[in-house]
Amino acid sequence: MMDASDGTANSEDISDSASDLTKMTDADPKMLAAYYDQWAESYDRDLPKMGYEAPVRAAAIMVEQDVAVDAPILDAGCGTGLTGLELSKAGYRDITGIDLSLESLQAAEAKGVYRHLKVRDMNKPLAFGDNGFGAVQCIGTLTYVREIKKLFAEFCRVVKPGGIISFTQRCDLYVGDFIRALDATTRARKWDLVSHSDPMPYLPNHEDFGAEKRIFYDVYRVR
Repeated sequence: MMDASDGTANSEDISDSASDLTKMTDADPKMLAAYYDQWAESYDRDLPKMGYEAPVRAAAIMVEQDVAVDAPILDAGCGTGLTGLELSKAGYRDITGIDLSLESLQAAEAKGVYRHLKVRDMNKPLAFGDNGFGAVQCIGTLTYVREIKKLFAEFCRVVKPGGIISFTQRCDLYVGDFIRALDATTRARKWDLVSHSDPMPYLPNHEDFGAEKRIFYDVYRVR
């Protein structure tokens, strides 16, 4: 049920894990894995109630950037597979998903849209070969990555030249080290900026996020 007064989801409508989301911004990988393992069972029900539309927008970006439907795509931080499901609806069929949470990956596997699913900590090397993907998308996950400059380098390594890297980041976290990592990757001539969106909705119906916390969608092309 939606609160008619302000459009936010009542706390009774979403799970305790969804309500606790803001507490996880600074969590370490072990805590994150445990948190998302616990949330996996209700995640797909909670996210629509909170107004989460990033998976749909992310899939549209791949189409807009003319990423071929048979191109291998890395869905980094795929969670329960909502992002991969939207890619599949857009026609993509060679999708690899990675995530910290085994329970989330099992939920993603049940959707039947991924070719491969693997447990990965994105603060570490991705353990994929060079130039193996036509695109990477990383949606709603960079909040938790501490080694962001190294991850950007890894994305550029695993995506073939001319391929696309698409990601979201919360506007309030698009500062300091994050911007420096973007700039350093550009100065190293690893990628070129294609587009940087206006602030967009993130979880508008979550009582702790609402309209105030928004996200950017960035797209880069690998050199």
